[in-house]
Amino acid sequence: MRSLHSFLVAFLLVCGLVSNPLAFTQKKTYARVGRELTKKEEKWVRQTLAALTLDEKIGQMITVGTNAVFMNRDSDEYRQLRRQIVSNKVGGLILSRSQVWAAAILTNRLQEMATVPLLVAADLEMGPGMRLDDTAWWAPNMAVAATGDVKYARLQGSYTAREARAAGINWLYAPVADVNNNPNNPVINIRSFGEDPQTVGAFVRAFIEGAQAAGALATAKHFPGHGDTTTDSHVGLPVVDVSRERLEKLELVPFRAAIASGVGSIMTAHIALPQIEPEPAAPLRSPEGNAPPVTLPATLSHKILTGMLRDELKFKGLVVTDAMEMAGVAARYEAATSAVKAVKAGADVILESPDIEAAIRAIKEAVARGEITESRINASVQRILRAKAALGLNERRTVDLNEVDRVVSDPQFNAVAQEIADRSITLVRDERKALPIRNSQLLTITFTDDENRAITQPFIAELRRSGAKVDDMTLDSRSTDAELEGVRARLAQPAGAVIYCVFPRGVALPAMGARLSEEISKVKAPVIVISFGNPYVLAAMPNAPAYIAAYSPYPLSQRAAARALIGEIDIAGKLPVTLPGLYPRGHGLEVRRQRAVGRSD
Repeated sequence: MRSLHSFLVAFLLVCGLVSNPLAFTQKKTYARVGRELTKKEEKWVRQTLAALTLDEKIGQMITVGTNAVFMNRDSDEYRQLRRQIVSNKVGGLILSRSQVWAAAILTNRLQEMATVPLLVAADLEMGPGMRLDDTAWWAPNMAVAATGDVKYARLQGSYTAREARAAGINWLYAPVADVNNNPNNPVINIRSFGEDPQTVGAFVRAFIEGAQAAGALATAKHFPGHGDTTTDSHVGLPVVDVSRERLEKLELVPFRAAIASGVGSIMTAHIALPQIEPEPAAPLRSPEGNAPPVTLPATLSHKILTGMLRDELKFKGLVVTDAMEMAGVAARYEAATSAVKAVKAGADVILESPDIEAAIRAIKEAVARGEITESRINASVQRILRAKAALGLNERRTVDLNEVDRVVSDPQFNAVAQEIADRSITLVRDERKALPIRNSQLLTITFTDDENRAITQPFIAELRRSGAKVDDMTLDSRSTDAELEGVRARLAQPAGAVIYCVFPRGVALPAMGARLSEEISKVKAPVIVISFGNPYVLAAMPNAPAYIAAYSPYPLSQRAAARALIGEIDIAGKLPVTLPGLYPRGHGLEVRRQRAVGRSD
């Protein structure tokens, strides 16, 4: 059979009927998620639920965090993880910093020791590289939306799902369905598809359809909408003080689209909505100053999770909390209290409780008191088991290790990721018609919040590959006045063009970045500013003569920006957000490529 396959591929290539053997290669596929279960799967759900004790049912509602890296079987880390699965019977894992082979091998081993197959989740909003260190990051959602083509969201969902499943991950905590209508949002920002709710909804729906058709469970997050916040829920409890009417017009639009697409799960937001849920939240457990009172986080609100999401929006899938160890909840509630309140609110899955044993014990005690009925527990566990059946885990819970390196980092997938980055590059301003650059002598100056001062290496390497002579200098928040003086001296020397690369981690430039921006603004040579991240950073240099939004610091976005600068690719991206006081959503200058695309190395 293999020889026949090889012969057919060779024959088609000779005939010119296919240009890439990958187009003909058979790859393992999984059943579509979001479909009706088969009779066999329904029977498995009923029989499994009936066989579980109350302790085991509660365990199914718990998802624990781990890193899929090498662990000795006798290490404390491995023993703790094994105990959660064997003793506490937890229903799922979430992988943080991990590696491909380690993820596949570890999840196989853990799946084999679990009584009921595990849901294995990961935050793969920006492709597998977001959690698997040895794979590629894809461009963030805002970059995908900048292409203006929802097919790229569908491809991103499909290819991410296929790579995830090959590595043992079956639950994508993606896509972000938040509408980023607040330029000062420190936590969503480029993770959102933009500020227009209808556009966000269209891209969210496409991602979900692609991911679930490829056999992974998708998750729309963070309900009911984390886009209009100025506080990061990892460090505090944001307040979104808006009416239900406003929610209907803005925040809920993408979630309605997600539900209409058959999304398998929705993640809650640790945000307070005082006009929707007026019940006061608990005070800070460790008060710092005079913190103003806030209302109950959405994650713990029955009005929001059951009243709004279940009863009004008619969502039938899994409701998973955001990580319960985040300060938006953990700073006000002990693990036991927050777990019980989340279940009473309507959550099916408790994600990353800071004290798993306490959470399990508290839920069981609440059932014993009659505070939570066992039928309520059964309803959640049934939804969890149905998700597992839809993923085919009742038939096969492990992955084929022989397929891992056939699927993960497939060149076909990586080529699409690069195409998205290429098409996302947005030329916001070019007053002197500097693009494409015509000078071979370039000075690149970088300001970054990242600890890695070599962060622009992919960008510079791509410029040099084209034949440009590049001098580069990098400053960060730790830089001294002497280093800034060195940049000032270099700027005084003649240069063909100055490329100012900004890697903003937050919504504003730190003091050193602002000082560097001021110095560069005085230069008479052509200056092109590139934001490798937050597009709103133009506000820090409103007089920059040329400005490009690349949306991300990842290598594929850096390569795309370099190729756009030298005229190897078209520039056609459009802003998915408004740059306040500067440019409207949908703005973007177009420049046709000036040279053939191709590598000389």
